[in-house]
Amino acid sequence: MKRNLAVVALVALLVGCGSTTTPTPGPTVNQAPTSSPTPIPSPTTNPDLPSLALPAGYSGIPGPGAPTATIEAHTPAGSVPVGEPQSFEIGHCGLGSPIDFDGSLWDPTFGDDGSGGPLTNDQQGELINATQVELTIIDPVTALLVTPAGARVLLVRHDGARPYALCD
Repeated sequence: MKRNLAVVALVALLVGCGSTTTPTPGPTVNQAPTSSPTPIPSPTTNPDLPSLALPAGYSGIPGPGAPTATIEAHTPAGSVPVGEPQSFEIGHCGLGSPIDFDGSLWDPTFGDDGSGGPLTNDQQGELINATQVELTIIDPVTALLVTPAGARVLLVRHDGARPYALCD
């Protein structure tokens, strides 16, 4: 009986070694994205877009070991016309809050003071708190956020759910 079990185990091992299937990795939980699925526009592709890096922590992408919540988009896709500014309120964590717009979440990438310079203190305050803003979809993967004080932030459409750092 033991010999039969050993033969069955050996056959299973040999059949498994000849397998051409690739194992599928299990899901990962609360892992920060490592790269953007779409190219990020830059001043070389469109000089009218903001091109300065946002201050550290403004993207809402959690650091290693930070407590997170994974969010999915809930707005309907295709609900916002390209090129038409829309009123939108960023959440109480500012740009660190989910921006759920036109069927996707959006990642903040670059920003400026509206004239190509660094964000002012007042503009930074708008971007870290709940603020009524204007969002305009530029093309299928980019949008522009403008605050009342004139800050401009370039957003890139995020593919799928996304982890966010928790804030107070």
